[in-house]
Amino acid sequence: MNIVLVGASYREISLQDLEILESKAEEIRSEICSQEAMENGIEGCVIVSTCNRFEVYVDTERGAESAQYILKKIYAVAGINNPGVRVRRGTEAVSHLFRVSAGLESMIVGEVEISGQIKRSLSQSQQLGQTSRIIEALFQRASEVSKKVASETGLGTAGRSLITGGLDIVKERGFDLRSKTVLVMGTGAYARVVISALEREGVGEILTYSNSGRAEVFSESHGTTPVTLDALTEALELCHVIVACSGTHGVIVSAEQIRKIEREILPIIDLSLSRDVEKSVESLANVMVIDLEEIHRCAPTEHHETIAKAEDLVSSSVAKFTQDIESRRNDPLIRLLREHVETIVNEEVERVRRKEGEEVAMQVSHSLQSVTKTIFHKPTIVARDSALNDDNDEYHQAIKVLFGLKIDSADE
Repeated sequence: MNIVLVGASYREISLQDLEILESKAEEIRSEICSQEAMENGIEGCVIVSTCNRFEVYVDTERGAESAQYILKKIYAVAGINNPGVRVRRGTEAVSHLFRVSAGLESMIVGEVEISGQIKRSLSQSQQLGQTSRIIEALFQRASEVSKKVASETGLGTAGRSLITGGLDIVKERGFDLRSKTVLVMGTGAYARVVISALEREGVGEILTYSNSGRAEVFSESHGTTPVTLDALTEALELCHVIVACSGTHGVIVSAEQIRKIEREILPIIDLSLSRDVEKSVESLANVMVIDLEEIHRCAPTEHHETIAKAEDLVSSSVAKFTQDIESRRNDPLIRLLREHVETIVNEEVERVRRKEGEEVAMQVSHSLQSVTKTIFHKPTIVARDSALNDDNDEYHQAIKVLFGLKIDSADE
């Protein structure tokens, strides 16, 4: 298969390097999906950039060459040269995406957000016209696998996510979340997940703050209280818990601000790669800082049998997808053959139209289309069998002899 994956997750590189890659995602996209990239054999591209992974999936016939091209562009744009950025090809790349989409590669196994992030990644590339037929089929199948794993194994049905992991740690350390005032810093896509998780915990008032000034608009549709920049200091003093998930780059909460807050204990859950909360806050008394690394360390281990079943489903799905793709290697030839026959049919219909009129021509057209569909059924099945059994040469030769077609043009 012509699928190549270049990327890394929290398992291979530091969160700091992941932050750099995430911040440069669009610059990297413009390089990898440029006209120059197309000239380097990249036919389709999707970038998956989340808080714990940065991965580039491409459809290319020049596997090794394209992989090196992508690595070079990533290192040049991001200014890093990390050996943890890996290259996976073919079945290995497909398997990895399916595992990611199913939540098997997440910081918290079975997290519910990743499947939505995979869908959004595909949608963004589609809107930019950067996908190919193979790439779209790959990501659509990944979403199907995610749903199948969730429904047949229960993995992910508990609604696990980074925020629920953070809240679980807070509760395990003796802090009661019920009726507390929570300040959420951020109004992006993940803020909606945070709000839902907090509401399930029965917190009191939820305040929202945004560096971009979107807090008021966000609050109108999410039932929270907006906080302006002028009121931020007051909000910090009022809140019992802080959840930082802005997705911006740069500190929002400083040690100086937190030092002024008089609380017996102040839990701060920082879900941002770039650390919304200043690192030195961790050394302050009566402050409980829970970041991505802490959430990963404390994440519960899924039941072994559940994971094993999920992995079996992924493996069988990879095998099925690989077979489906391989079986369609002759599709260009079938299209060429159909076009050839359709040209003959159209010429005959036009001849009848000139001689017998529109009504007779329509009847002839309907009859010939029906016959053509029947005739093509068997050749289509044989084409896919030939692709799987490596009998392409014989099949191509038969088509060439029967129809006089130039087979090479169908394989380009």
